[in-house]
Amino acid sequence: MTSKELARSAAYIVQHEYEQASVIAADGRQASVGEFYGDPAAALIDVDEQWCAVAGEGLVLCRLGQPFGQCAAYFRQPGAVRWITALRQTGPFALEWQGEDGAWSALDVEAADVSAYAPGR
Repeated sequence: MTSKELARSAAYIVQHEYEQASVIAADGRQASVGEFYGDPAAALIDVDEQWCAVAGEGLVLCRLGQPFGQCAAYFRQPGAVRWITALRQTGPFALEWQGEDGAWSALDVEAADVSAYAPGR
């Protein structure tokens, strides 16, 4: 399989192999972001390298600090799935996502409860 890079910073790479996304640290640590129905469409790494986001079938946010790779999922519950086509960071702990209809919506990353999500769910 061939990995496809979605986002890169000085210390991290977000990539996917088909429907499976992962984040890799420069020191070799690797964490699963989870599986997406269809390939992930977009990713970003926070400018302060505290978190990353991967989107497509919903949105998954992962911590890049300690604990590394702890993730939270949004818009992936049956009946509430959102198809996300683009991401942009709007502040230290904030991002906006673009849905299939072209509209942008905000998400406060600081409010993310990443302890409630296990990658691959």
